[in-house]
Amino acid sequence: MSVWTESVKRGWANLVGPEATRANTTIALGSAVVGLVGAAMWAKRSGAGGGSTTTMAVLAADLIGGAYVNNTRASVRWYERAGQDDADHLRFAALHGHPAVVAWVDHRVGARDNVVAWAAAQYGYMMLSTAIIRRSPTNRRSLGLALTVGGLVLDRALGSSTVAPWFAWSYYPKLLMGHAAGSLWPETDIGVPEPRSEV
Repeated sequence: MSVWTESVKRGWANLVGPEATRANTTIALGSAVVGLVGAAMWAKRSGAGGGSTTTMAVLAADLIGGAYVNNTRASVRWYERAGQDDADHLRFAALHGHPAVVAWVDHRVGARDNVVAWAAAQYGYMMLSTAIIRRSPTNRRSLGLALTVGGLVLDRALGSSTVAPWFAWSYYPKLLMGHAAGSLWPETDIGVPEPRSEV
């Protein structure tokens, strides 16, 4: 096996978790490809130019593939392993400034005026929800589900994206239900540490 192949395998394991099965990998890559192609087609149909269409396709591959991956047992176990803490989860969440890009592309096709307010509300809600989930480990499963639903309600109230109507349906399940909470998996299955004592 070549050094390059080993490096790719190691990088993939660090992204999705070393316990990921072949089925996990197949579904993750398949959902990313479906997201990429579907988002590109939708964006083009909505009037987005070539650059914006490509951008939406890349975001969809990340979010739709990630919504699956981050809710797998392998991924949750990996990101809850010893040595990972709340700050790691918050840093991961902070990297997902996708709402700004989606709002900007909506604006470019004439579908949104309130770009800053829309993006700030979506991103701020996600970051605050991540912090709430991480501060309440004993309630992480119910909070992950409830705050994900809350994100979908917020998106509807703000006005869902015209160019990327799939956005909230992948953004919140990936980041809140999956990465922040691991909502689908009980503590005994993923090795979540004992809850902190409140002082």
